[in-house]
Amino acid sequence: MTASLPHHLPGHQATALTAMVRTRLQRTAPPLPRADLALVKAASAIIAAGVAATALATYLTHRKPEPVDTLQPARVGDVALMIPKELTGLDENDGTGRLVGMVRLRLAWPDLGPAHPQDKRRLLITLSPPDKVNEPARQLATYARFLTPTVWSNPGGLVVRGFRKGSPFEGDEFYVSVPDGRGFAARCPVDTGSNLDEPCRVTLQHRGMDVNIRFPRTIIADWAVMLGGVRRTLDGLMR
Repeated sequence: MTASLPHHLPGHQATALTAMVRTRLQRTAPPLPRADLALVKAASAIIAAGVAATALATYLTHRKPEPVDTLQPARVGDVALMIPKELTGLDENDGTGRLVGMVRLRLAWPDLGPAHPQDKRRLLITLSPPDKVNEPARQLATYARFLTPTVWSNPGGLVVRGFRKGSPFEGDEFYVSVPDGRGFAARCPVDTGSNLDEPCRVTLQHRGMDVNIRFPRTIIADWAVMLGGVRRTLDGLMR
């Protein structure tokens, strides 16, 4: 009887098989062919693009909508207006600016957009139904009775006159466009330390409304630009 060799025994065969598997597992994997490597990179790029697209879609569907101007209807006399809330400069709880039959606007200078309450270069505008008192000829006649005879020039092509002591307008100066003041006639306080940021005032008529503008004295030389910008802004609000 021929004796079996040790490596033919079942136990020895199992040990040899285990050693062979372990040796194969410890071998370094050969590098992928260039074509396979390019395929893997392309697949990774596609996956990354998909993740980015999903994230963008989630953001766009869940983000808050951008705020839009809230238009508020208003009527001044026979004139209908649609006014962006930002131009009124009013807080929701502030009822002081809601005047019956009148409208108040707060505009920044010089772009005439919405103005912050703390802006130092702003225009405060009150729109009201037409009143004969505010007709240019009548305004000039009213002021003329109280003016001093002294006249001096001012930048912007204006002339300036003072008011007599004891008159209703004492402490103010009268800025008038030449030759007759019909283009512009404004009152400004002599005291530049006034607590008002918009101490000067001018009232004009525009398309069926009286327009009262309060403005800083520092921009009075640009009166023609200011009036033109206010008129164009008001035209854009009419309906």
